[in-house]
Amino acid sequence: MTNRVRRQHTVSRFYLNGFADGAGRIRRVSLPGGPSPVLSTGDASVIKDFYTVTLPDGSLSDFFEKAFSKIEGSASETLKLILSGTWPIQGEHRKSFAKWIALQHLRAEQIRQNQKNHNAEIIRLLIGASGKEALRSRIQEAEARLVSDEELDIEWRDLTKPGGPDMAADANDHIRLLTNLLPSTSAYLNDCQWTLYKFTRRSIITSDHPVSLAVAPGYPAWQGVGIFTADLFLVPLSRRCALTIQPKNLRNGVEIPDFTVSGSTKIARSINQETAIGARKCIYQHPEESPLQGIHLPQPVTRDRPSTSNIDGLIREEGLFSNIPKSTLRAMPEATPPGDRGNGMTIDNLPWPIPGRRRPAAGK
Repeated sequence: MTNRVRRQHTVSRFYLNGFADGAGRIRRVSLPGGPSPVLSTGDASVIKDFYTVTLPDGSLSDFFEKAFSKIEGSASETLKLILSGTWPIQGEHRKSFAKWIALQHLRAEQIRQNQKNHNAEIIRLLIGASGKEALRSRIQEAEARLVSDEELDIEWRDLTKPGGPDMAADANDHIRLLTNLLPSTSAYLNDCQWTLYKFTRRSIITSDHPVSLAVAPGYPAWQGVGIFTADLFLVPLSRRCALTIQPKNLRNGVEIPDFTVSGSTKIARSINQETAIGARKCIYQHPEESPLQGIHLPQPVTRDRPSTSNIDGLIREEGLFSNIPKSTLRAMPEATPPGDRGNGMTIDNLPWPIPGRRRPAAGK
């Protein structure tokens, strides 16, 4: 495609306009409080070719960037209704806005990063549990050559290091995950309880990852927070409004309806702090206001977030299955129910070279 859209927004432009001035300008504050230029919302959150996918014939397509714009169009109309005083929103307006919130969460850079981290951990576990000699056999089989001990050491160290091998983020994988999760996530959010917070003087911020997933104090850090385990979704809607979404709870056998809360200074600070914590690299705010006073700004996520998994005990040079005949290992995927084939994968099923892997430089 010669005319494909290459400047692609990771945060919807119509949404960012709610935090901008009358000229459509917004301030971007780099974490942890670095340079803070004022720029057009059309230039904010732009990453070239972020949603561009590679088709089977090798050509590039911006289909999904254009598909997202249709979801954004409906959500934009709903947001105008909310900000003009319509609440609660119902029917198709509610469905369209729930779909946009789900999209805005799933399209974010951090989701792609999390997916990349997960893939690396799976590779680490698969190779680490299979053992060093199994890795040698897999390379020799795939490349039809002998692998020296020195080369094997390099490959083993890289593939089984904490966090797994360095992987390139993949747009196709991200889009596949997004399209798989979007319908169920949209339906889930639509069925939750929504609370709108309105502020008359306090200014609300947003970020490059504007949908925050929060949990109650005491939630196990190792468990991770997902769409269906979060206690609360937080979405700043404009510099004067924010939305929280949470699973419906019964009070005396009656569902709590959607309602509005008049925001206080304390609530505004809490919302802004949660938004800042969920940011990846930057905060967005109105260019003429100072909403970050008293807010802790974290360090930017310039590299992978550290893994919370602990599989070190499964990584062994001799392999976990050293006493099991190779013929039995090869038969394991065939004996696994079709829906669980991923769980029955062995190192023999691992593509080699590993797609998307950044191999270590010679001598490392």
